[in-house]
Amino acid sequence: MFAEGATGTVAGVCLHAAPMSGTEHGRESGGMSEIDDRRNEIPWIGNPKDEGAGSEEMATADGRGRVRDFDHGSIYWTPETGAHEVHGDIRVKFAQLGDWIGYPTTDETGCPDGVGRFNHFENGSIYWTPDTGAWEVHGAIRELWAQIGWERSHLGYPVTDESSCPDGLGRFNHFQGGSIYWTPDTGAHEVHGAIRERWSQLGWERSHLGYPVTSETACPDGVGRFNHYQGGSIYWTPDTGAHDVFGPVRDHWEKLGWERGRLRYPIADQRTVGDGFDCRFQGGVVVWTPSGGARVQVPIDEGPEHKPVDE
Repeated sequence: MFAEGATGTVAGVCLHAAPMSGTEHGRESGGMSEIDDRRNEIPWIGNPKDEGAGSEEMATADGRGRVRDFDHGSIYWTPETGAHEVHGDIRVKFAQLGDWIGYPTTDETGCPDGVGRFNHFENGSIYWTPDTGAWEVHGAIRELWAQIGWERSHLGYPVTDESSCPDGLGRFNHFQGGSIYWTPDTGAHEVHGAIRERWSQLGWERSHLGYPVTSETACPDGVGRFNHYQGGSIYWTPDTGAHDVFGPVRDHWEKLGWERGRLRYPIADQRTVGDGFDCRFQGGVVVWTPSGGARVQVPIDEGPEHKPVDE
């Protein structure tokens, strides 16, 4: 997308361009172009570069648009997007990303919090703050972030570009307050707080839990919160903390009514015991073995009326 022919740099990133000639995109030779018009509206961008790439208005390499460099930024134009400026660290990131993000569809704009700044592009956005730097967000991850409330949500600003997971399948952005993970099968879901911390301790998507299949969600009682994953769940309350439950133990807990049943919330992580598993809940212990299946044992130290119960 960068201009074709001559060569220049933006913070070490090479740009290529070819000078404009004749009558193109509605300007007669010697007349004003849309890029000229935009520059006159934002005089802070400075004067056109007087040498090197961008010193004249130039065609971009894909043939769709045009660009011109100025003292404090660049202005890009296409018939579909119009003329928009890009400058500073967002411009540097834009240059590093290459063609896939498309042309800018906004000027650099201040966020409502008065801290961050952004440009939207045809295929994504770049957000910047003094603390986080400039990072891109696109696709389904950007769509979910927008639904949650952009940077005004609990996630805050991105602190990574969208990146590939080690398995080559999933993708993610980390944000100040959490993460959004996506795969073709699961879609995009957010994780944050103590649940995200527990998932990271287990090994993220490489653990037995796999990828999230829900965003963090409030439980019906208004106390607990959870994420479901491909291979299990993590539940949290202020009193119990965050604990993972999976496999036949989770299946049995679900059968008994999740946290609304008599077992209530897990108070410890599920563990391997011999050739089986167990998990302690507020109301008892679910034990599973290959030979006996899943059953509930109510701790006998809670009173004489409590004893092991097979279910």
